[in-house]
Amino acid sequence: MLASAGLAVLLASCATAEPGVYRGAVRGADDPHSGNNLEDLPRCSEIYDGGAYLVASPVAGRPGGRIEVRHNLGMGNRPYNIPPRCVDEWRIDPPDAATLSGNRRFLDISADTAPGTLTLTVTAQGYSTSISIPVIDPDLPNIYGSWIPAQPFSCAGYEMPSVFSIRPDGRVLIAYPNMMGRYQDERAYTYDHVTGAFTLGQQSGYVRVMGEGHIVFTGFAFPSGRMPPPPPPGEPEPDPTRCEYELRRAGEAY
Repeated sequence: MLASAGLAVLLASCATAEPGVYRGAVRGADDPHSGNNLEDLPRCSEIYDGGAYLVASPVAGRPGGRIEVRHNLGMGNRPYNIPPRCVDEWRIDPPDAATLSGNRRFLDISADTAPGTLTLTVTAQGYSTSISIPVIDPDLPNIYGSWIPAQPFSCAGYEMPSVFSIRPDGRVLIAYPNMMGRYQDERAYTYDHVTGAFTLGQQSGYVRVMGEGHIVFTGFAFPSGRMPPPPPPGEPEPDPTRCEYELRRAGEAY
């Protein structure tokens, strides 16, 4: 009995040393990311400063929700899955905002966590990388993620972007048609969850959330890969502030 108790204490000390800090995956836990579209990093020693990154899906959560977190290394033209054995520690801030699953691939947000932001920092081979995850009030809409046009037409001659990704860090990434989904543009934005006011660069408008899967923007012209053609002689310039753009959710990971 004493040996069993000692083993339990040892395993617990390996799993977490202080609130919000985890050191080592639970022995025997499966890694759902190993071999799932990504090859494991062959050697932990290949991790380099600035090469590791974290991907959250969905990119924002609500109290009581679950976030999947991928830990990858970009090397050459391909990413690799970083196995938990390569990691020194995982750290959640604030420490009581969430718990980390035994395989270290899922964040479970505490049901009583207040809306705000939680940060996960992972240190591997001495190099640290962090990701900030917004925690949204259950009664407020979630616009974070990647969106694509719900209608094929443009408005006021401005071509719709093919992908419009709203990031929690205050940036919008934009991909234009016929560019293979690669992002070519980046703009700053602000968003008021209560009023729906949305600024995009120097433009101001509004966004309406039509359920979890659709949003509608009004009041500005979307950035376009092509300038609109001039109006026919004698006709006024079209007013982009009268346009409405409907988009549907394409994904919540970047």
